[in-house]
Amino acid sequence: MLATAAFTDLKNYIKRRLAYGRYQVGSTYTRAELSDVSILSDGTVRAQLVITADTTPITITKVELYNNNAELWASQSCSITVNTGQTGVLYWFDFTIKEEEA
Repeated sequence: MLATAAFTDLKNYIKRRLAYGRYQVGSTYTRAELSDVSILSDGTVRAQLVITADTTPITITKVELYNNNAELWASQSCSITVNTGQTGVLYWFDFTIKEEEA
């Protein structure tokens, strides 16, 4: 069984390595800086990015998360429409670490 220190180290490693996100509209990818990376009270590591739209409406079809070596860590296909009058959307990835017996 993992000790509490191991869980803490793993969560802090994830928090420290996350660097930025990207989102896709049509065939174009745009970089989005992380607005927050935090460890929630339940132990979940949450990485948030704000996706802003220069023109609207747009439909975001994919969001990606990268580490500080520019390596893809996570991606999620989606269909999020930013309509006229909206400034953007808040998107986040949650990482939960748990131990299970096989």
